[in-house]
Amino acid sequence: MGFRKKSGAIAAAATAAATMTLGFPGTASAATVYSSDQCSASGNTRCIMLNYNSGNGGWLSACFLSNTQIPDYSGRYAGDGIHYYYVFNNYQIQYSLHYGTSGCWGGNGADQPVKNNAAAVGNNLTSCTAVIHYNSGYGGATDKFSAGHNGNLNATLKNDNASQSLSC
Repeated sequence: MGFRKKSGAIAAAATAAATMTLGFPGTASAATVYSSDQCSASGNTRCIMLNYNSGNGGWLSACFLSNTQIPDYSGRYAGDGIHYYYVFNNYQIQYSLHYGTSGCWGGNGADQPVKNNAAAVGNNLTSCTAVIHYNSGYGGATDKFSAGHNGNLNATLKNDNASQSLSC
């Protein structure tokens, strides 16, 4: 076989290999979604608000909203390569609760992870108690906030929060 034929054969093999590699769909890359709102209530009117900052009679900082049990505040895998990471954000939401106002604005804590960063809770649910847990999977020490109540997390859970459950 001459040089021309060898070059042609090598070029044809390289083209075939490239076509096979490019011709098949590759695996989809994972998508990352940052979520600060896991509350399904219309207009976020009935939610649990975790605040980044603590307060005394008023809690105003970036927050995370939800009205469901969350086994791990770091986030969840939704399938199809989609990973949700829970973060604090600023909303124009304010709840007047038993011990004062819980609001979700002010900038402090925006885009910070929720896990191990919450300092206060406002529970605007109508009947369920929000239970904040030290460990993922609803384990460890807890702090409870009755419906319509708010306050700082206890010393064990302040900035050491990993999951939340509901007692209805």
